[in-house]
Amino acid sequence: MRKKVSLALKSIEENGLDALLLSNPTNISYLTEFRPAEGYLLLTRKKLVYFTNFIYAEEAKKLKIWKVKIAQSEIFNHIVKEIVALNIKNIGFEEKNLSYLEYKKIKELLLKEHIKFLPSYGIIEKMRSIKNKDEINFIKKAISITLSAIDFIKDIANSNMTEKDLQTETEKFLKLKSNDTLAFPPIIAFGKNTSIVHHIPSQKKLADNKIILIDLGARYYGYCADLTRTIFLDKMPFSVRRIYDIVSKAQEIAIKKIKEGVKINEVDKAARGFISKKGFGKNFGHGLGHGVGMSVHEEPYLNPFNSGTLKSGMVITIEPAIYLPSEFGIRIEDMVLVKGNKAEVLSGNINR
Repeated sequence: MRKKVSLALKSIEENGLDALLLSNPTNISYLTEFRPAEGYLLLTRKKLVYFTNFIYAEEAKKLKIWKVKIAQSEIFNHIVKEIVALNIKNIGFEEKNLSYLEYKKIKELLLKEHIKFLPSYGIIEKMRSIKNKDEINFIKKAISITLSAIDFIKDIANSNMTEKDLQTETEKFLKLKSNDTLAFPPIIAFGKNTSIVHHIPSQKKLADNKIILIDLGARYYGYCADLTRTIFLDKMPFSVRRIYDIVSKAQEIAIKKIKEGVKINEVDKAARGFISKKGFGKNFGHGLGHGVGMSVHEEPYLNPFNSGTLKSGMVITIEPAIYLPSEFGIRIEDMVLVKGNKAEVLSGNINR
């Protein structure tokens, strides 16, 4: 915990700031291991101050890493008063998490004290993108639970079940096997609905719709899994098998490209280029993947526009897809650890 805080403070200084005001609960939890982290964390070299309400205060006080201040009302006045007392001149804020009204109120108060309030998105997110050994182990456990849920779905799926039925049973399974909330509500799609990227499960029965898209993830000690499988409850027709094989090969090509130092958009290009060469480029309209950790979607984002580089310790999804509107869709998603000059597939053998 203290190592993470030290690294964050170093990054804050490198960004020309005296302090950082965190409002993203996930970022606060990442640095302090405190959940739920509803409130604001003032991160400075001198001390950490956590502003919260009565509901969370007693639990928060058990942590010796910070000073806890209860602020039922006028919370921004309390925050600014502390900033002034610490003689801070430049303070950053999380521009993607602070609402406009929050920003406006704090900025007005700081302006009176001649203190700069500066946008600084990415400081903690960049740290979170590199996982340590414990984080990787938590993710591996979440993946293991998720894979067992996929096997469970294959065992119980029958023609009388609706998408909603299967989603409900899957949620129960994940909650029983995990020690945390789900990473996200499971996506279950039958037949033509598999061509909808983030389909909301309906009362549609499986019946003769033998193709099923399953997108789900367990959460273990705060860390997520995110896997997608497209299965067929009978012998797969040639028209479906052809598309499935293209998507599977695209994933394999992308994973072979993964290593430390490679440009992120080059990995995306490897899969996207193969799918385009097969004539289905227009049917793959989203990014190739994303980071996974305490959030199911986090840095880095794998798409054609990200020219950043992969680094050891990053855990990412590789999820190429082809969607044929009103017919069917195929998406295969696995989780991969960047490990030096190679990729380690955390969710099993990709040659399914």
